[in-house]
Amino acid sequence: MKTNKFLRWWSNIPIQGKQLIGLFASEVISVFGLVGVGAFLIVIGGRSVLVNQAKSELAVTEINYNIKIDQMGFGFRGQSDNVAIIAAAKAYKNSQFLDSDLQKQVKEILENEIKARNIEYATLVGKDLRIIVNGNNNRNGEVFNPNNLVSETFKTSKQIKSSEIVSWEELEKESPPLPSGLQKQEALIRYTITPVSDPKTKEILGALISGDIVNSKLAIVNTSLAAINGGYSGVYSLPRPDRFSLVTSALKIKKISDNELHQPNNNKYLYNVDLPINTLLEQAINADGKTVNERIYIKEKPLTLAAKTIENFRGEPVAILVRGTPEIALNSLLQEKLTLQFLIATLALLIDIGLAFLLGKTIANPIKNLQKTTHAFTEGNLEARSEISSKDEIGELASSFNSMAEQLALREKTNIEQMQQLEEALAKLKQNQSYLIQTEKMSALGQMVAGVAHEINNPVSFIYGNINYTKEYIQDLLELLQLYQQEYPNPTSSIKKEIEAIDLEFLHEDLPKMLISMKMGAERIAEIVNSLRNFSRLDEAEIKAVNIHEGIDSTLVILANKLKSIKHKLAIEIIKEYRELPLVECYPNQLNQVFMNILSNAIDALEESKKENLQICIRTQMILENSVKIKISDNGSGINQQIIENIFNPFFTTKPIGKGTGLGLSISHQIITEKHKGVISCNSTPGEGTEFLITIPIKLGISNG
Repeated sequence: MKTNKFLRWWSNIPIQGKQLIGLFASEVISVFGLVGVGAFLIVIGGRSVLVNQAKSELAVTEINYNIKIDQMGFGFRGQSDNVAIIAAAKAYKNSQFLDSDLQKQVKEILENEIKARNIEYATLVGKDLRIIVNGNNNRNGEVFNPNNLVSETFKTSKQIKSSEIVSWEELEKESPPLPSGLQKQEALIRYTITPVSDPKTKEILGALISGDIVNSKLAIVNTSLAAINGGYSGVYSLPRPDRFSLVTSALKIKKISDNELHQPNNNKYLYNVDLPINTLLEQAINADGKTVNERIYIKEKPLTLAAKTIENFRGEPVAILVRGTPEIALNSLLQEKLTLQFLIATLALLIDIGLAFLLGKTIANPIKNLQKTTHAFTEGNLEARSEISSKDEIGELASSFNSMAEQLALREKTNIEQMQQLEEALAKLKQNQSYLIQTEKMSALGQMVAGVAHEINNPVSFIYGNINYTKEYIQDLLELLQLYQQEYPNPTSSIKKEIEAIDLEFLHEDLPKMLISMKMGAERIAEIVNSLRNFSRLDEAEIKAVNIHEGIDSTLVILANKLKSIKHKLAIEIIKEYRELPLVECYPNQLNQVFMNILSNAIDALEESKKENLQICIRTQMILENSVKIKISDNGSGINQQIIENIFNPFFTTKPIGKGTGLGLSISHQIITEKHKGVISCNSTPGEGTEFLITIPIKLGISNG
């Protein structure tokens, strides 16, 4: 009955009214449909971008977590070559006894590593898995094999890096300085196990263990929040398969109550905030190492969370990294855009019915374009933008979408740049660590050389100073013996017999020659001692005006043994073309290191040469009255241009593994260019030889560009 009344009413309306009502209804449906579709696409696209952003930020968090264990691995790999560490492991292997001085020296090394790296464990263990020296409590003789990591290292002879769960009982035995807040609970520890081997036989003697407790370490989460500008960052451990334990976490906030606030980041971070539910953690455990995500409210703040397991060296999950990206900015942006769309829809309803028909035609294509662009954007094409063909509501919607896309793309770009900066910082850190290790090795070598020279100098001076007196005394005795022979030409038979037994005539001739040989040997030793002292120069100021020629000659004396014969070839001929030079202000010890690196490389190059007449030529001269030039060249097989372009790069080497570190010429370049404000270059012609050219100012205040 009601239907018939409606149809009767509709039939009685004029055609213009019907058209107006139909167009108005069509306009309403079109506008609100457009707003709904646009809002849906923006929300879906925004959520998708948030998920991808959370995954990217989780990757940055993972890098922050792994940086420390990589630093520990690199540092303890260097300590495994420490002479004292090797000596302690070797002594324990041979007798299971260390003298107190060696034990004290190794303990100081381990304690210094704990302090310098802000870690809790530094231990030297023998092949029998028992502690040789410990950086914390004296546990010498106790078995120390956390989660069989040491046993696995001895099997593979390779360094192991792994995160492991350690019981409170083990922590009590070690008694390391525990992070604040860690009490009677299992701990998540980042371990590195580095084998210690005999440098000669390559036999594994023991292992160095380093450990860093993650629990309550706020720097781990603070670094992530500071790098990615807020949100939530946390680490959870898995002491048992069915249990999750919060290790450390932080949530960026605007303001909280004073009793919840942890110093020193007032009104900025809330620490040790647990997830309200564990569904995300359970998904991560079942994801086989893949990243999972979920939307969760933490402290009434909506966050898009991403999580991924941390696996130990056996591939077992031991912890979970969680990163939460805040949705405040996106929600605010969505609210603004939806509000704008609602206003546009309201205004559109007031447009003239005649324009409604035209609007219906002109709205379809922009909607399709926006839909296509939004779909491409959600698929990961962050460069996708909607074409703005008009300034109407659809144009505004497209512009809003483009604005949002620009902001999200910019945030993604920022994340990528931050990841690159972290990678570059890690590479720079590794390079600086290598430089420091090489510098310490050269410093230790200089100290050893100076010590040897000092110890040899005293007895040699004693011998050399008494040779002349000895020669005079023996000459007097020989003259006295000759006088006896003249005065008593007929000795007794026993004296004749003794004279024949000792061959008195030969002794009379050979003894002076022997003294001359001893004097020459003492002079040679004194010359070598002087060269060693000149090379080390530990008794001089760091910056000093010195004779460059003395430094070169001292280096040649030290390398004299390598210059004498090479693989059954003739000795290398050294050609010196020294011009008169003034004293040069420099770092003598470091400049001698440069000469040593270049001359050693030249000798190594000549070892591989097939030529017979091997030569190294050293030329010096003044240039422009304020600089000196040193040329060191050889007539070896030469270097091709591709190698020359990389020759001063860190870790670049053409030598076999174990013979070269790739740091010698890199450090030499740094010494010449940075320390002495000079220039070093290399020229070479394959088949003819190689020349290194060094130019440094006479005074360090003058630069050579």
